[in-house]
Amino acid sequence: MPTRQKPTRQKTSRQKTSRFPCLGLLCVAPIALATSVALADEIVYDCALNAAASTVVQSNDVNAPFTGTFIGNYEATTNPTGTRTIPGFFGGSGNNAIPYTASFALAGDINSHPTGTLRFSTDIEALQVRIGAVDLDLLGGVPGTLAATVNINYQTFHTVAPNAIYPGGVNIPVPVGNGTISTLRAVQTGPVVPGLLVPQKNGTYTFNAAVPVDYVVVATLLGQNVIDGTPTPGVLPLSGTLTVQPNNTVSIAVTVSNTSSSTQPVANGAFTDLALALPTVIPTGGIANLLMSGTVTQVTVAQGLNATLAIAGTRVPIPGDLNGDFLVNSLDLAILLSNWLGTGSGDCNGDGIVDSRDIAVLLSNWS
Repeated sequence: MPTRQKPTRQKTSRQKTSRFPCLGLLCVAPIALATSVALADEIVYDCALNAAASTVVQSNDVNAPFTGTFIGNYEATTNPTGTRTIPGFFGGSGNNAIPYTASFALAGDINSHPTGTLRFSTDIEALQVRIGAVDLDLLGGVPGTLAATVNINYQTFHTVAPNAIYPGGVNIPVPVGNGTISTLRAVQTGPVVPGLLVPQKNGTYTFNAAVPVDYVVVATLLGQNVIDGTPTPGVLPLSGTLTVQPNNTVSIAVTVSNTSSSTQPVANGAFTDLALALPTVIPTGGIANLLMSGTVTQVTVAQGLNATLAIAGTRVPIPGDLNGDFLVNSLDLAILLSNWLGTGSGDCNGDGIVDSRDIAVLLSNWS
């Protein structure tokens, strides 16, 4: 078993039971969090992810339906040899707008090394744990790129330059470059989340927790923000192993596995004159260069998240512990009194002077 230091009492407040709904990206079924009861012998650790040893695999399937018109990129003065679009199989003249229905599709996996911080509190004697202040950048600051496709269905039309026929009712997938997910963060909301520590034969402890978070996602497709970063409530399920080290540190190995699907409205989804290289249908082998305009009204995002997080934590100093032994007792009181009305060690509240207010801080954390 790991060496245990005498626990130090730290006051914590009692919180009411809270319920967080399943409302968005990466969420699970609604759960009721247990009442967060103050721990009698709480030891608090400030923790950070080891990015190099942590990995996230994010599977994405983003679909955004839209409608509009496209037209050849012909322009009499600036592009007289450009493509012209004409309704029907044959005949007609000019360059005409052709109605269509379509959907943007953005799919693939993003692999990243996440960064972030959280606060982990333990009471080993009571086998309790509390998790708070979770703030994770699941992309580690590096945007992820996904292949983008437009699946387009249109009325019958033909083109000039190249000369080709496009029968109506044919659904054509057209690669249109890449989309980007530039932000994927999980930020805890509400109070700390309590849980149980389960002792293992090797001296470690396992735990499970479901942390209520706001997911912040920014996704760009063809120059448009199809997901604009509006916080979306959800749950981050954590399953891990805690190892308490003898040097006032902890190491925590956490796994995350979750899937979700959500549909969100798009407030400003209009676009104009988007270049579209449309493969010819009859005959095949050519490209008609078109300009597409339309409006995206909603986006559906299906995601899977599988992560392995390596976390290291350092014990948080106790207010009033002036000699750094993680105890607040007569030794610390002696240091305080030896600097009475001075500005050195003993200034527990950081106001620049050692006085009765610092004694109050020290006594409130007495071991």
